Amino acid sequence: QKGPFQVRRIWVAYSGGVDSHVLLQRCATLRSELPEIAGALHIHHGISASADQWEQHCQRVCEHLDIALTVRHVDLPEGEGLEDRARRARYEAMQAVLQVGDVVALAQHQDDQAETFLLQALRGGGPRGISAMPAVAPLGQGALIRPLLEYSRQSIMEYAHAKQLQWVEDDSNQDQRFDRNYLRHEIMPVLQARWPSAAKTLSRTAAHTASLMRIADELLQDELKGFTGSREHTLSVKALQSVPFAKSSLLVRALCQQQGLPMPATAQLEELLQRQLGAESDRQILVTWPGGEFRRYQDDLYVLRPLPELMGKNWQYHWDGMQTLEIPEMHGCLELKPNHGAGIRKSLVTQGLVVRPRTGGERCQPEGDNHHRELKAIFQIYQVPPWERERLPLIFQDGELLAVADIVVCQQASAAQGEEGYLVTWQSFD
Repeated sequence: QKGPFQVRRIWVAYSGGVDSHVLLQRCATLRSELPEIAGALHIHHGISASADQWEQHCQRVCEHLDIALTVRHVDLPEGEGLEDRARRARYEAMQAVLQVGDVVALAQHQDDQAETFLLQALRGGGPRGISAMPAVAPLGQGALIRPLLEYSRQSIMEYAHAKQLQWVEDDSNQDQRFDRNYLRHEIMPVLQARWPSAAKTLSRTAAHTASLMRIADELLQDELKGFTGSREHTLSVKALQSVPFAKSSLLVRALCQQQGLPMPATAQLEELLQRQLGAESDRQILVTWPGGEFRRYQDDLYVLRPLPELMGKNWQYHWDGMQTLEIPEMHGCLELKPNHGAGIRKSLVTQGLVVRPRTGGERCQPEGDNHHRELKAIFQIYQVPPWERERLPLIFQDGELLAVADIVVCQQASAAQGEEGYLVTWQSFD
């Protein structure tokens, strides 16, 4: 992570298998030299018929080591293959547990790193992909660490036998329908028969690539400033079109990293940069990938998390303006903050407000404007992207529109100079 990161507590991801048992046992042995051990974290996927027995085993081991066990049951999302879905569910569960200053320790080792490198290379992964697994990476409010990356599977097994540890075996680890298992059982033994240090060497190659990517990321973050659009966290379409695809794709990926989004595949970048961005500037663009999407408005390219679906328009809230108003239908909340000479007049707020979505036909004379305008025109004047327009709550009183979220206050509702008023704040949950 950039900048200092003060580790306050350590969680140990504990599946019950040999690798995570060794890691947990070592943390327990060294607890006097480590930050506070928050506990072991066991993710119960419910995939295997033995999942409940594994949880019970983890509980017994943690009681023996005097380490608290936290169990999280997860439902696998729809979509990719089973391995990918299980991994995503694990990381989401771990992220939900972490607080500021927390790290979660994972037991992936040198052989896992070599397998990841090969998998990424065989799937056509770029430099970031073949960098494989970082030793330290941000996760939610905390970070994840992989302290065993320099240790081989053989050394971990030798340690486990020497300490007479007991662990569970996941039968699915033998199922060669999964790519990683096929590599582990069929390919790596052949490579190591010819090159005994293959796992160590491949892991080192991944580390070299990761070092280069860290340098590139730092350089790209600086260069992003020269490609920023009219809004923060956007890129200028014209600026992207002025450079070769190789550079523009790196810049887009750098913005994704800055936003904490998963990396788009090359196919999505080609669709965006080589085809869609060349269209007319008023054409709406949407390119999606798991965990993110590209949208365009005028010269700005936005990199966003997938927008949640709106929950209909048949709703309204009566609001006194004094409390924060949560609007789950729009995935956000409204708040009024006292202010002299700006915002909605206090005398109107005290009479009570009604909040509802846009339904069509609403008009408003924005403060300082000489004309009443339809909302479509107002959105164009204030350069509100099309996908945000249906996600802005409208504030009424007695059927008269007073304000459009925190975009505009209508003239008749606006506090005069020196008059008490309330500024509108609209905050999206996502």
